[in-house]
Amino acid sequence: MTQVFEAFAGKLETPAARSDVLRKSHGVLRYAILTLVFAAVWGLAAGAGSPSLALANLYKVPMVVTLSTLVALPAILTTRHLLDLRPSPLDVIAALTKSLFRASLVLLSFAPLVAVYAYTSQWFSPILAQISGGLAILCGALSLHAQLVRLEGTRPRLLVLTAVSVVALGLALLQLIAIATPILSVPTVFGAGIDGVVSQ
Repeated sequence: MTQVFEAFAGKLETPAARSDVLRKSHGVLRYAILTLVFAAVWGLAAGAGSPSLALANLYKVPMVVTLSTLVALPAILTTRHLLDLRPSPLDVIAALTKSLFRASLVLLSFAPLVAVYAYTSQWFSPILAQISGGLAILCGALSLHAQLVRLEGTRPRLLVLTAVSVVALGLALLQLIAIATPILSVPTVFGAGIDGVVSQ
């Protein structure tokens, strides 16, 4: 993030460098805001069978996404440093936020269907919500891989960074979902976090 502060302070060497950092920072902010908005819409749809749950999900689902990212970020940036990769932390964060945005697009695309089933089917609604969440996670992981391998560095090191990023985000997401439960109207295996998943 030093680059961002230096850009605002005018300390970077050239106007082009300052412009590049500010452009990336703007992209990170835009993708982050859209991700949280789309996650909130999905949360509203997932809890549509209960007004109180739907309203709670407006903040709980974006909160889970935000906290998962913040919890995983130190491991991701430390891995970048240990692998001696040339891309800046801002480049890695930009790749991460873009992949989260694409994952949230999957959630948004399923939101109307999830809302309909939340109203009409207590049995299938949580299954559909979990399927859409799983597809969003898969899309996010594939997108993160695609974004990170474009960065400057050897392919094995970039693959290690991708693997650490996906595992760290997945582990954080799993436990934070458990803390935020209930998100769906019916308890699921993910409501107990890693203990619930492992015991199945």
